Formats: sequence, structure tokens, C-alpha cells
Amino acid sequence: MKTKLWSILCVLMVVSLLTISGCSPTAVSQQPAAAGEGEQTAPADQPEAAASGEEVTVTVFVGFGTGNDPSQIEIHNQMAAEYMASHPGVKVEFLHVSYDEHDAKFSTMLAGDMAPDLVMPIGVLGIGKYRDEWMDLTPYIERDGYDMSDYYGPALAMHTYPDKIIGIPIGLYPSVTFYNEDLFDEAGVAYPPHEFGNAEWTYENLVETAKQLTFDGKGVPATSADFDLTNIAQWGWAGWEWSPFRMIPSKFGDSPLGISEDMKTAKMNNQAWVDSMQFVYDTIWESGIRPSGEIVEASFSDIDPLSSNQVAMWESYSWMAYSYGGWTEAFNWDVAAVPANQDGLIVAEANGDTFAIPKSAHHPDEAWELAKWFMEPENLSRLSNSYGCIPARKSLADSWLDNMRTQYPDVDFQVFLDSIEYMDANPNNESWVPNFQRIYDAQENAMSSIVSGTEQDVQKVMDALNAEAQTYLDEYWAEQ
Repeated sequence: MKTKLWSILCVLMVVSLLTISGCSPTAVSQQPAAAGEGEQTAPADQPEAAASGEEVTVTVFVGFGTGNDPSQIEIHNQMAAEYMASHPGVKVEFLHVSYDEHDAKFSTMLAGDMAPDLVMPIGVLGIGKYRDEWMDLTPYIERDGYDMSDYYGPALAMHTYPDKIIGIPIGLYPSVTFYNEDLFDEAGVAYPPHEFGNAEWTYENLVETAKQLTFDGKGVPATSADFDLTNIAQWGWAGWEWSPFRMIPSKFGDSPLGISEDMKTAKMNNQAWVDSMQFVYDTIWESGIRPSGEIVEASFSDIDPLSSNQVAMWESYSWMAYSYGGWTEAFNWDVAAVPANQDGLIVAEANGDTFAIPKSAHHPDEAWELAKWFMEPENLSRLSNSYGCIPARKSLADSWLDNMRTQYPDVDFQVFLDSIEYMDANPNNESWVPNFQRIYDAQENAMSSIVSGTEQDVQKVMDALNAEAQTYLDEYWAEQ
């Protein structure tokens, strides 16, 4: 179910299509020089097109995330026109493709030597799926002395790999606990704390709070021995509906990758991973505070359980901004901190958009110059406002806060900024692993079997997942 929900979300929030340009490659070499051949090729001091006087078309692929809404396309077109007006000899074309088609289209372009010059916005998941296809930006950063001190450290870490820097962050989508104040008031329950690190706000406490906010069809709360688990009318918590399952073990103290450091051994049936899946199982099938997958699909909006007005709390990301208006019309709401685990560890799952330049791009120098222009504070503010993300530059935090407070004066948006300190930055819940897609799907299928109730033995599910993941790791390394 989670894979389905993720796809629905991305289709709703996103994306755009492609045209293609071609010229002779000028990419920075991604291979170390052979003995006696000197150092790897450095970026050109000036873009080749500007030096030759020929017009160069820089293609910008939009399709891995948000960016396809008509208002977003308008912003893209406006910014392209502004850039071209101040950079003669360069033509900027935004190419948009639907999320459902972006993988096929992008793969086809790569295979046909028609790679776009710039891909944006793209998140950790998209970067991870095509990890080996991206250019290392380090030579450009070093050549230009590009100052990254204004960017949030966790945001930079999201897109930094041991062997290369793939992207400079555009924006962040940190997570918080959204809650329906009206449901809390009706039940006479205190609101959850807004401060991260509050000793009274743990997942154990969340379960106890959620029980007071969960009622069966007769109005009996989940705290009562008479509570009917088979006939629930209101739930205290909706879980982490759109996060990949491997995010949850990080909250229980383990890496979200579930693989050994050398990336060769699956570790998805260790104690933290079993405990995290058991927590999911118990909140649905034991305490009843969280709706099952079947209920979410049948009774709620797949992409927004809080809008049902039958859910009191939900941990999700700041890209829920598109629902804020509807929530405000239907009920009073606010945001609280992400809880800690039993040991006091706080891990706030996060997404982050960036840009990336394919290794096979035909105009990487021009793409880098365009990307730097997009990253200038004023331009980045426009992009992040359009994408619904928090700007990755710290200097833009106050303006983002002022804007959000003007729209929703009763919501504590400072909580989002505080959440950045606790992000699962590196590794992130969407970071690359070998045989990425097959392992990702196996994890989501395991989660779905528990959320749907088709499996009840958590240890059995995790042992099977671990065995399946190991076969995919073995396949990957056998091919290297």
C-alpha cells in the first residue's frame, strides 16, 4: 500500500515533460587519470557556447518530484526568460514529464545519448536510483570557490556521497506531528509538545495519548476494556503513511539502510528492524490507534488521512502545505515535535530537493552556471515558494516563516525549522543501496503485509524480507 500511496502523492504533486538537445559533450571527466596522464579534466573557465558565439540550449528535466503544476510551470518559464535575457547565447528549455513516465523517459534519454543538461527538482530517492549517472560537482565548487556556508548542513549531507557531491540543495521537507486541535479539545486531552527533546514526548507517550483520542463506533475510548477494536470511528494517530518503511528503524536506533557498511550483507531482521515493524503491527492490530491499510484506502483520502477529521495526529512532511487551506476550513490544527524513542533518540524523517547534472550531459558547464543562478537567494526563494519547500539557505528562514505565519497565523511553523536539526540526513531514508529498486520494493511489500493484516508474525515477515534482500545484494555484487 505504501508504494501505491507514494506514487499517488507524487502524481498529485508533480511534474513535467521532455525535449532534447544535442551538442558535443564537454563534461568534466568522472574517471581518475591513468598513470602518466595527469589529473582529471577540469571544468572550462567559460561555457563553451559563450566562447564560440554559438547558441546553446540547456535542457532542464522536470519529472522526479514536484514542478508540474501550472503555476510552477509559469514560474519556470518566467525564470527561463529572465536568465536568457541576461545570458545571451544560452537558451533555457524546461522539459516536463509526468511522474508515471519520468523513469522510462529519463532512461531512454540516457540510453540514446540525449541526456538533459540539468535535472531539477529531484529528491534523494531519484538521486539514489540513478546514483552512477550523476556528475561530481566538486570540481565546479572548487574552481569557483562556491560558498556553501549558508546552506543547512543536513541538507548538504543528503546529497553528498563518499565519492562525490551530487547536488546543492534547493529546499527541505522536514517532518513534524500534525494534529487536529478540535479532536484534542473534544476529548479533553492536552496538545502534544512543540519543543523537540521534551522528556514527556516519546513514541510510548504518543501511543498512550493516541489511545485517549481513539474511539469505537459507540464512543468508547481505546483506554477502556470495552473498546471494540473491530468498529473504530476515530483514530488517535495515522502513523507515517508516506515514509518508506526503512525510515522507521532509524527511529529505533538503527541505520535506515538495513545493510552492512560494506553494502554486502542484509541486516533487516535485526532487533531494531523487528521492533519497528512490531510497533507498526501493534498500533494497528493491538491498540487500534492507527487505521489499517484497508481502512485508509477505503475510507480516507489516500494522500491525506488528517483531512477526514477522524484522525487526531499524523507524522508527515512539510510538503503537506497543499492541504493546509482545506484543513483550516474544516478544523483547527497545529504542529508538534517528532517524538523520541525510549532512549531519547529523535530522528525526524525528511525529504530534500536538489539539482543534478548527468555525467552524459552535453552542456554541463552551462548547466552549472544556470544552477548557480537558480541558487541565488532571491531566485531560490521563488523556487522554494513554488515547490512548497523550506529554502535550503539559512538566510531565507525568516522570510519563509513570515510568509507562512501570514497565511496561517495560528500554526507554530518554527517547529518545522527546529526539525531540521534532527533530520535523517546521511544516510537518509531514501539513500542509495545496491539493487535499489528491488530492495526498496521488497521493504514496502513487507510493510504492506503487516499494515493490511495479511501477515501477523512480524519475525517471519522480517526474516523473509532479509532473505529476499540478500539475494538482491548478491546479484548486484556478482555483476560488479
